[in-house]
This record gives sequence, C-alpha cells and structure tokens, in this order.
Amino acid sequence: MEKPNLDYTSDVLDNVTRHISCENVKSFLFAQGYYHGKDRLMQMEMLRLIAQGRLCECIKDSEETFAIDKYMRELGINHFAKEEIQNIDEETNTLLTHYVDGINKAIGEGHPFEFKILGHRPSEWRISDTILTIKAMSFLGLAQGQQDLEKLIIQLLQNAQKLNDKVDQDTQVERIKSLAKGALDTITDSEINLISKVKVYNPLIPESYKFLKNIPKIQASNNWVSNMKGEAIHACDPHLECNRLPAIWYEMKANIKNVGNFFGISMPGVPGFVMGRSDDTAFSFTYGFMDMVDHFIEEVRDNKYRFESNLFDFKVRRDLIKRKKKEDVELYIRETHAGFLEVDSENKNIVDGHYLSMAWSCRKRGGAKTLKAIMDLLYAKNVDDLFGCVSNVAISCNWLLSDSSGNIAYHQSGVLPKRAHSGLYPVEGFFKQNIWQGYYEGHQLYHFKNPDIKIIATANNRIQNEQFPTAINAPMASYRKDRIEELLIGNKDHSVEMFKTMQSDTFSRQADLYINVFHSVFEKNEIGKRLLAWKRNYDVDNCDATIFENFYRTLLKDFFSDHLLGEQVTTYCMDETSIIADFYGLFDRIFLTSDIDHIWFKDSKEKEQYIEAALNKCLADAPKNMRWGDKNRYKMKHILFDGKLPLFLGFDIDNVEIPGNRSTITQGAVYEAHGRTTSFVPSWKMVTNHSSPDVYTVLPGGLSDRRFSKNYKSDVSNWINNRYRHNVITNGK
Repeated sequence: MEKPNLDYTSDVLDNVTRHISCENVKSFLFAQGYYHGKDRLMQMEMLRLIAQGRLCECIKDSEETFAIDKYMRELGINHFAKEEIQNIDEETNTLLTHYVDGINKAIGEGHPFEFKILGHRPSEWRISDTILTIKAMSFLGLAQGQQDLEKLIIQLLQNAQKLNDKVDQDTQVERIKSLAKGALDTITDSEINLISKVKVYNPLIPESYKFLKNIPKIQASNNWVSNMKGEAIHACDPHLECNRLPAIWYEMKANIKNVGNFFGISMPGVPGFVMGRSDDTAFSFTYGFMDMVDHFIEEVRDNKYRFESNLFDFKVRRDLIKRKKKEDVELYIRETHAGFLEVDSENKNIVDGHYLSMAWSCRKRGGAKTLKAIMDLLYAKNVDDLFGCVSNVAISCNWLLSDSSGNIAYHQSGVLPKRAHSGLYPVEGFFKQNIWQGYYEGHQLYHFKNPDIKIIATANNRIQNEQFPTAINAPMASYRKDRIEELLIGNKDHSVEMFKTMQSDTFSRQADLYINVFHSVFEKNEIGKRLLAWKRNYDVDNCDATIFENFYRTLLKDFFSDHLLGEQVTTYCMDETSIIADFYGLFDRIFLTSDIDHIWFKDSKEKEQYIEAALNKCLADAPKNMRWGDKNRYKMKHILFDGKLPLFLGFDIDNVEIPGNRSTITQGAVYEAHGRTTSFVPSWKMVTNHSSPDVYTVLPGGLSDRRFSKNYKSDVSNWINNRYRHNVITNGK
C-alpha cells in the first residue's frame, strides 16, 4: 500500500491561529492532530481522564475525584466509546488514524510539566478517545441540563405529595405543570403517586452534582444568517464557559490543495472544524435543547427488575476504580430494558422498591457518526451538501448554514428518541409501550432553506414545525433571538460591521418587558422610577443593571420560597445550580403572561404586590451605585490548578468584567453551578460575508495551554475590548 504524502507546513498567525498548508486531507488531519497534541495536550488529557473516570488513579485521590470517577463509570462514556469503534467505516477509520498518529507524535515528544509534577504520563491516544471526547462534551452541560430539569420536576412532584392537605397537593401539582407549557399535562394521578415512591439517587436538590466542577459546561449560543442583499452574511458566537484558561476552542486556518481553504475552530481531541468558513460554505451551531434524556420508573424485587409481568436479571457491567491512596473500588452498573439504573453502584445488592433509570440517546451511539459528519464538512460545496453532513451529528444543535451562492439554511441535529410521552417526567419503564421505540433519522428532523424573510436566527429558543417530530420541551427563553430579529428587521442594510456591533449588544428585552408590563408599579417607587429611565443596557459601567438584577433575584427568591420550593431550596437552586440560568423563561411566564394567573395568584393584585415588595427591598437593602462590571465578573482560571496558584505567576487572569446578562445578545451570565463558578459568555465570535475571503474573529484565550508560551492568553485583551482580528481564508495572511 502506497504511503500517503503527509507533507505540510505550519505557522502561527497573530499568536492565536494555527495555520496549516498541506497536500491532502490526510496530511491536514495528521498535522491537526500533531498540533492539538502539541498545543493542547493538557486540556485533552484532563477531559479524557475525567470522562474515563480515572482521576483517582492518575491525578488526585480524594472523595471529590472519587465521586467524579464513579459518576463517569456509571454513565459509561468510555465503555461505549470503545464499543462504537466497530461502527466506523474503513475510509473514516483511515482518516482518524492519521489524526491520532499526529497526536501520538506530539505525545512522544514530551508531556506538559503539570503532569510531570503530578507523576502522570499520558498514554497513547486512541480513536476511542476521540469518540469519548465527543460524548463527554455532548452530555456534560448539554444533555445534563435537561437531566437537571427533570430531576427538579421529580423532586417537586415528590415534595407536593408530602403535603398533608389534598387540596394543597393538587394546587402544587398544577403549579408544577404550568411551568412546562403543556409538557406535563399528560401526567396522571397514578404516575404522580408512583413518582412519590421512587428512591432518587444523586438528587438535584438540596445536594447538586458538585463533583462535576472540573468539567466545562457547554450551553447557550447565538447565530444568525442573512441574504437580504443577495450575498450571505454569517455570524456566530457560541456562549460557553470562559472563566478558564486555555480557551475551549482551538482556532485554525487550513489550505488543503485540491480540496479548499478553511478558517474556523476545532475541538482539541476531535478532527476537522466544528464551526467556520470555507471557500464555498459557512456553518455554525447553537445548542438545540433537544430532549435526549429520559428517566423511567423501575420496580426492583429480589435483585431483579420487572418488565411487563416478568422479573429479569439486570445486565450488570462490572468496573474497577483504581485509587492512589485507598483501596480500589468495584462497581456494579445495572442496565434494564429502559436505561441504566440510578442506584449506588458500590452496592452488590439492591433493596426492593422503585428506582429511576436514565436513558441518554447518545450513550451507546452517535459518536462515530458525528466524527464522519464533521470530517465530511471539508468536502461540502453548498448548503445542500451541508444538510447531508450536519443531519448526522449526534449532538443537539441548531445549525445555520450558508454558501457562496447566497443560500441560507437551518437544520436541527441530534439523536431524537421515539417516545410515547413528553419526556419531561418519568413513566413506568416496566411497560414496553413506554420505553423508547427507536430513533428518528437525522434527515427527518426540522430543516428549511431560504425563508422569505431572508434571515434566520437561533439563540437556544424553541424551534419547531408541526410537520416535523417534536424535539424540544424546555428551551431557553426567546429574548436573545427576538432582539436579534428586531435589529435585523429594523435595519435591512446588513453588513459585517453591523453584525459585529450586534454581537456586542447589551439591551435586555427581559428587563424591558418587566418594566413595561409593571410600569404602574415601578412608578410608585424611587428605585422603580430610576429603572423606568434606564435604557435596559448591561454595559459594565452601568449601575442600573445591577439594581434590576437585585430586583429580579429578590422577586424570584421571595415568590418561589412562598409558592413552590421553600426558602432554603430556592436559595440553593439560585446559588448552586444552573436551573435559573438555563430555564428562566419558564419562571418569567408566571409574571409576564396572564394565562396561568389563576394557578399562582389569589387575585390580580397579588402579582403586583410581589413586584412592589421586591422593589421596596431593593430600595432598602441593595447597593445603588455598584457598577455591573463590579458585580458581574470572574477569574479566568487555569483548568488544572483552578486558581490555587499566586496571581503573579500568570496562570490566571483576575477580575474580568463581563458585559451583558442571561437575556442579552452578548450573553454575560456568571453564576454558580454544581459547586463552581461558571458562565455563559461568547467563547468565540465570527462574522463573515461570502462576497469576500475575509473572516473576523476573536477568542477568549490563545492557541496554547502552556502558561509560558506567548500564545497562552494572546487574544484575551482583544476579547475583553471587543476587537476583532481580520483573517482571510485564502493562502495569505
């Protein structure tokens, strides 16, 4: 067999972008793997060890790392990644082998000094590790957000059943149902009664999954495209966790002979580009909020589980966690017809009763198919070709696509299960008709091209069409999408400069709605009058934004303490989980619409009384002149040392002020989730017009995860000051 030509040249542009020129795709993938391993091995290895459940063995043996390892083993990401290798076709396997060979060349040349200090030597990278990377990033912070919401609903229903009065029970159930906009309407009294008996393992409240703090949460984003003036203009800014160094993404430019020119971002550990621009196309995604996680109720008797009228032995997968300081621990992970049983896997035997099992549609599938789809993007010449690629991506995404002929398009992606219920609450897993009946093919998911309005925008909002399968039951609120469309429709002279300006927009439609709906209440209060005059912008120097946030937090805390969760749990959800940051639109519906007032309020005045009380508390207690940037800030921490080293050593960047909030186009959500400070902020910005080879980008980090490299945080200043770099996809700069 003739050995492929792996010749390539490489340089670094602006200390941020890895530029590769090469003869063919194989040489590109080898070079990409090599530089991923050279520049980001620490990031890749940390994610690999976490997803494998090997922190106690390789990094640090503590109760916290043991909890992470245990959770990862129960989830089985590494186990099923290895099994998925058999789904890779020969051509894709050859391409992946070149990518992996590049990584291993870098590993063979040396290891990050951080691992040398810890006594850890990274092992050879395998194709299964790349599949594992995709699965880990798919679940942790994406599907996990859906799981958090379902766990919250389960516990709310259980708490409702503990109330002594039947009327109070029914009232609470109706309130819980109203939050989900119809997704809970089909739940029956018998199902609620059964849910009340379920033993919940790893509940969301009052103990959240604090042990996931080392894993980047990936959720939220904006993208929009326009062909209003004939040519397609494309903008995207994925909002991910950026209070970390290095940056999540790795920016690259590639000039591949006889294939094309490319500019975009890649995920270290994964070949190809996940977002970006080629000579002919551009592609980007936001998180799609597809419901790919369900819980089922299982009945356990005599260490067996019920299915229909029979008892079955669990399919048990035994695993061993190796520990540096303590004895190794054997786990017993149990599978039912519906999913894997959520019990303490250290126990060899299970007490009789009702338990939850969890099914995640990508747990056993999707990784290999996603890899092929990402690499196929290199050959796409138009949006129809892109349709064929992105429809096979297993991650829940809202893809926006454009091409040099002026076409724009949307395609949903993900592995959508065929289910008999809404998916937002658990049903009996022991009945065949309740468990998943297969999965929809990617081409069956919602997609369209060239809408009459000549724009498409997505921002984690509900995107649905009755002619396609229902995929979303709990999206984010549509404030950001509505603001994007407002600006695009209000000024149809679309340009790169306009789109760049839009990506920095800090106007909050959420705040505007609250102030306008309750205008008469705000007029009665000194703080309220000040907010009436506020322009609803969350710039870092704005003090009124801080006041509104204090008002909003007080309103939610008081209302849900009284009506749903109690003060302790409400405070915990707001301070220690991402529930509010993810699903605030569900809660805003109570105050900003009137269709469910009869469920939550005694009369029309009670709603206004909560608004007035929150304003009065702000008048008495809240700081009046605190800049938003003084409140909404974080430290960008080295992912391994986690802020524990002195600042003068340069591993971290302190006091980074973040404009925007959860509902502005430039999302600036900083909050606690799973025991750690996290954030939704722009993790990369791109704007490009297909009429030229120019691409404008900025990244909150740099090329390298090596602290003493000049490329470690080389683009952070541009990112903080909203300065874009000018790039071209052709073989020049």
